[in-house]
Amino acid sequence: MSDEKLDCIKVSQQVADKLKQQALDFKKNMDSFQKRFQSDQNNEYYIMCLKWLNKWKEYVSYEELLANKNPSKYFGKLNMEHININLEDKVQKCFKYFPVKDHPWNTFMKENLQENIDYIIVDKEIWQFFTTYYHHTPIIRWSNGQGTEKTVAVNLLKFKSTLLYPTVIKQIAMDTFQKQSFDHEYLQVDRSMKLKDYYNLLQKTITTFTGNFAKDNNIRIWRYQSDQKDVFKAFFTDIQKQVGVLENNDEMSFDFQGDYVHYSIYETIEDVGILDNHLIIIEFKDEYKPWCIRNKAVQIEGKCENCQVVKVLNHPCVCRKVTYCSQECKSKDYNFHSMRCEKFGSDDDTIRSLSQQPNSVAGLAGLSNLGNTCFMNSGTQCISNTMPLTEYFLSNQYFDEINMDNPIGTKGQLVKRVGSLLKKLWYGEKSVVTPTNYKKAVGQFQPMFKGYHQHDSSELITFVLDGIHEDLNRVKKKPYVETKDSDGRTDFVVAKESWINHLARNQSIIVDLMYGQYKSTLKCPKCERLSITFDPYLMVQLGIPSQKKRTISFKFFDSFFNSTSKIIPFDKNKNISLKEYYQVLGQELNVKPQNLFAYIANQYTSYELLKENQSIIAIRKSAKRSQLCFRVLSDGEAQIQNKFFVQFSNKYQEFQKMQYFQNGFFIFDGSITRKQLHLNIFQYLNQFFKDYQNLVYEKDILNKYYNLLYKSNSNFWNPCSYCQSKNCNDCEVKFDDETLEETKNKVATSDSQSNFEIIILWKDSPFKSVKLSDIFNHYHKLNKIEIEESAQSRSPFQNHGHSNQHSGSVTLADCLQFSQQPEQLNSENTWYCKVCQEHVQAFKSMQIYKAPQILIFTLKRFKASNRMFKAKLETFVDFPINGLDMTDYLINSKTPQEYENETEDDNGENNKQRVLYDLYAVSNHYGGLGGGHYTAFAKNKFTKKWYNFDDSHVSEASESQVITKAAYVLCYQLRTDESMNMQGQQTQTIQQINEQYNK
Repeated sequence: MSDEKLDCIKVSQQVADKLKQQALDFKKNMDSFQKRFQSDQNNEYYIMCLKWLNKWKEYVSYEELLANKNPSKYFGKLNMEHININLEDKVQKCFKYFPVKDHPWNTFMKENLQENIDYIIVDKEIWQFFTTYYHHTPIIRWSNGQGTEKTVAVNLLKFKSTLLYPTVIKQIAMDTFQKQSFDHEYLQVDRSMKLKDYYNLLQKTITTFTGNFAKDNNIRIWRYQSDQKDVFKAFFTDIQKQVGVLENNDEMSFDFQGDYVHYSIYETIEDVGILDNHLIIIEFKDEYKPWCIRNKAVQIEGKCENCQVVKVLNHPCVCRKVTYCSQECKSKDYNFHSMRCEKFGSDDDTIRSLSQQPNSVAGLAGLSNLGNTCFMNSGTQCISNTMPLTEYFLSNQYFDEINMDNPIGTKGQLVKRVGSLLKKLWYGEKSVVTPTNYKKAVGQFQPMFKGYHQHDSSELITFVLDGIHEDLNRVKKKPYVETKDSDGRTDFVVAKESWINHLARNQSIIVDLMYGQYKSTLKCPKCERLSITFDPYLMVQLGIPSQKKRTISFKFFDSFFNSTSKIIPFDKNKNISLKEYYQVLGQELNVKPQNLFAYIANQYTSYELLKENQSIIAIRKSAKRSQLCFRVLSDGEAQIQNKFFVQFSNKYQEFQKMQYFQNGFFIFDGSITRKQLHLNIFQYLNQFFKDYQNLVYEKDILNKYYNLLYKSNSNFWNPCSYCQSKNCNDCEVKFDDETLEETKNKVATSDSQSNFEIIILWKDSPFKSVKLSDIFNHYHKLNKIEIEESAQSRSPFQNHGHSNQHSGSVTLADCLQFSQQPEQLNSENTWYCKVCQEHVQAFKSMQIYKAPQILIFTLKRFKASNRMFKAKLETFVDFPINGLDMTDYLINSKTPQEYENETEDDNGENNKQRVLYDLYAVSNHYGGLGGGHYTAFAKNKFTKKWYNFDDSHVSEASESQVITKAAYVLCYQLRTDESMNMQGQQTQTIQQINEQYNK
């Protein structure tokens, strides 16, 4: 509104009095707000647009009234719009939380709004005061904490979300869904909310939907990830591919390859770690239909064969063809169904009574291929030849340990099928066994293995062993176990505590024989905080290094004040110049190669600026005991022809000069003046000054917040090269027209060894509420120089009894060393650092703390993508058959089961002993991507010979044939005083073993 129009508006005395009273009432409310905020038990607060509030203050002449001045020209003459109309964000909601009308999270705020810049927080009393006079759009947020710790959760976590229930899946299956993809819908939530409370909120919200939704246990939350730009479309496409073949009467379910988000796994919303490329799926349960999503994390539902009600089916018939919801239903229907049951292998008493006969095949039986089941046959033969486990099954001990109460077990169905199959393979007389019931058991309780698709033998072994463990878990009721921080305690103490916690929930023959313990270390790349945990493992995943590759570590400055530690592959056989390496590094870091600049830094001397014609191998070698740095230059810096390097350090004035803020160098044109030097440096530092655009350097900054000083080279016999004083303690960089080149030439005349280096000496903090010392401490943590030590030289295993060298091969030792190297987490798998209070791409390293009696390695030959192999490494890995020496790769040489006899003074860390393993089985994969063929090699316990298991065909193999580039899973057994070497043991019959085991 123009000033002329404003002048035409007349404000009556009555209106003027009301506006003045509004201003006074607001002042009174605001004066007592902080006291009310800390003492009030109310947790509901309102967001108020600061732009609207400032306009209102002009409207009522608030500032003038408080200052006892005449009203402004806007007094009573402005049109006041809706409160918060500029803050609300109109987004498409997945649904509205209960209560639908007034739940605060049903109203979205625009993103990246800041308190005291875009809005302020007020309580109900202040909000009602304003809404008495003005139209409003309420934005309500809840508080957390009490008293001085009380905060309001304003910026909620906004995430992509979609809703699933059978009707939606049916519309997709029948091609009646109206849209080509899900809408871009959102929900929001307080990050600190307990996940269990969020489930309860959704339980209440489901009542607002129309439909036959279950009353209890009717909500599940899932996380879907995709590399595609449109995650909604990607998820829709994944569903459509699976359900497109369903008929109208089929169950509307599909296999979901995502994460189950449940409060038994995550405590708070923050713990879930929801990212922008994640889609959160809220799944509702229909009263009369099974869940839409099938996933290994949850039990599968279906129609009971007897009562026809959709429930979790925990009571399958022995033939595995039908399943019941309860023992009662099974008993009612069994008399009719039992006539169709398979007789052999279906009766526990029959299996229990099987024993060794003169014609028993003793483990040398093949397995029929039921259609692309070579992966299962290969993995199962490895399990069958794990003799301590097989002896346990052959002795019938598993019948006494079946856990019928474990909700994530199979009520003994899987373990019985395993026991039945092992008895046939060792006590049977047939040279080929058809594992039909075993395959059905595996497929029913792990839908991933249903059907006749090719899968992974390593995954099969893991699932079967996990299933056996849960079926035989001796812990009937798993207690809640709290993980404690190390708090400076030794590795041994924390590891033992972690193992005891694991045993509190997990005890079985599988844990006894096969579970080891990892030491997992996470390091923050910014503050260097370490997080060390000790985790159980069933298999050791080993990466395969490239024979010609090494790594190069450096600090990468992608901006002037931000650096990240990097470790990337390095080819030592390509001795290229630094200029050529910029091309390699530019592609790796996704920056312009011509804008990269390298230098070597250390803590005590000036930086070494590197020349482009220097060898990168020589540079890498010389930087081993210092820090190699790469900095991205701005386009302006890169284009400077006459580059003039000005080294600098940051210090601040307290009782003495303290440092450091950040050290580095500026790049300027040598022809600029010292006056321009001042102004250019301010351009780097202006981000610390509020409203720096309005500051005049010479008037507002020069010698007020910081001084620029030359780093003096004076001593008791030489004067300073800059001011010629013998007592110079760093002298001022003048604000004049002398060029940098002129200055340096003067210095060089008096001291040719002098470097051009300046100090930015801070005198006053640019932030009113932050001390200089706090600023320096913050940046010290972010930019601390790291000194890299030289890597330990490799010492490959001796290959006892075998010499099979291949060009381009690596050893198992190489794989173990490679797998222990720190790796930086990718942007989709960040870690929350409690010190930095943000998710960071931490460096993670995994070391084997303890190894079990049965040690299984999986060589990471495959990179999986959408359940299909994307690439396969064909590298030949040379591994020892006898005498695998793990001593140097274990932190503690004792097995996990020996923890009771260890003390902090006497343990496998302090009293390390030699640890040897012998190979007993290998799962092989031949062929290319997405398929190929699996076989197995295994050493028979009784003949002491190696055999090739190729589905139904079993043939003797020589030891030299076992080590091939097809090796995928390697199974080793610990060599003990009792077992000695498998080569030197006397042959025992299975009957003798059973007699010994049962004593």
